[in-house]
Amino acid sequence: MKVIFAAAIGLAALWPGRGSAGELNGPGRFCGYAPIIDLVAGERVVTLQGGIHGGTFRWEGAFGMLDVHGIGWASKPPGRIVARRAGKGPVRFGQRRVDGKYMVAIWNGRHGAAYFQSPRALTRAQLAAIDRVDLFEEGEEPQGCKLRTIFSWE
Repeated sequence: MKVIFAAAIGLAALWPGRGSAGELNGPGRFCGYAPIIDLVAGERVVTLQGGIHGGTFRWEGAFGMLDVHGIGWASKPPGRIVARRAGKGPVRFGQRRVDGKYMVAIWNGRHGAAYFQSPRALTRAQLAAIDRVDLFEEGEEPQGCKLRTIFSWE
């Protein structure tokens, strides 16, 4: 069997039309696997690939573009924690260079993690966008998802 990462748009009753399976446009709450992003107008997610415990997508907006790898059953990312959110929310790790790309990770302290990559050093606008991301993990059902990715076995 082959695992296919397919995106589906959860349409609210008042939303006209349908979205492309590979491209999800804001505004709306996007629940990837495991990132949760409240997309603002002008932002979009393009799904790339996935597997049993995670998947990748490209996130684009006024901040630029980030390739994102979300994992719903992850361990603590390597590196040093540089930002903690007050209250509930993931911690952000310092920017590192991995395989010629710049990477920043976030982690929810349990099993949810996401890695954000860019060919150039991440900007303040990109870091601010990352700070808007929340995480869920396997077994959890995030609330308010209007846009989400699902997995299907074929």
